[in-house]
Amino acid sequence: MQEKKIVLIAEDEVAMLEALSNKFKKSGFGVLRAADGEEAYDIAMLKKPDLVMLDILMPKFDGITVMKKIRAEQTWGNKVPMIILTNLNDHESVIDATENNVLFLVKTEWNLDDVIDLANKKIAGL
Repeated sequence: MQEKKIVLIAEDEVAMLEALSNKFKKSGFGVLRAADGEEAYDIAMLKKPDLVMLDILMPKFDGITVMKKIRAEQTWGNKVPMIILTNLNDHESVIDATENNVLFLVKTEWNLDDVIDLANKKIAGL
């Protein structure tokens, strides 16, 4: 039996966090949840999930800051697959994400099934 892949979902919008958590669980993932950027970073560094999914606009640290802090960790953090899933479509954030090998998705342009498919591909290194 294959070990469950673990995803960390950092999202301060409760409804979106619930929707993503439920979809990932139904798709066979283990789910870690964070409601702000500081909590996301702490959980990521402690648990080392297989994938980190970040919103940009969050309390304490924004998603771009969390991404950069994780990427600065040289053993696990600089290679863990990450996806930014946000409503904010700002050019600078897209560039930051791309330069850090992070997939940038705008929430309104993706359905949850597509997000799961992309998460699986990122974990597989595709």
